[in-house]
Amino acid sequence: MMGGTIVCGIADTAEGYAAVGLASALAARLGLRLVLVSVVDAAPARDGLPQSRVEQALHELAGTLGHEAELRVVHGPRAAALSQVAAEEGADVIVVGSRAAGFGGRNLHSTLARELEAATPVPVLVAPPSTLKRSERRLAVAVAAKERQQ
Repeated sequence: MMGGTIVCGIADTAEGYAAVGLASALAARLGLRLVLVSVVDAAPARDGLPQSRVEQALHELAGTLGHEAELRVVHGPRAAALSQVAAEEGADVIVVGSRAAGFGGRNLHSTLARELEAATPVPVLVAPPSTLKRSERRLAVAVAAKERQQ
């Protein structure tokens, strides 16, 4: 089994879910550790309610993946917070979402990827917006083949 870590910045958007799907598929296929990170702009509340809601949503999302994931909620500016988590986790890559841009939506736009490029030496993988549902069978076949090799 290979070693390594993928950090995935997530948001409650279609682009965020596309990034999680790509990161999860890569982690499962390559046998890498997956860390899902939700960045909250505001400081944590005293009663902890906003953070607990974010953590609950993260747990629900992680339960839908076909791969085990670690969860983190951090506070601060998105690029700075993600680059800090990537450094703490020893990440090999950071996965972020994007949206379609340009004529016919053929280009990808991710302000976060551009900000991360200046904030961290860790490579950033920009997940394209999801237009088709990924085949569950394709991932299951890849995982089964990996397990037979071990």
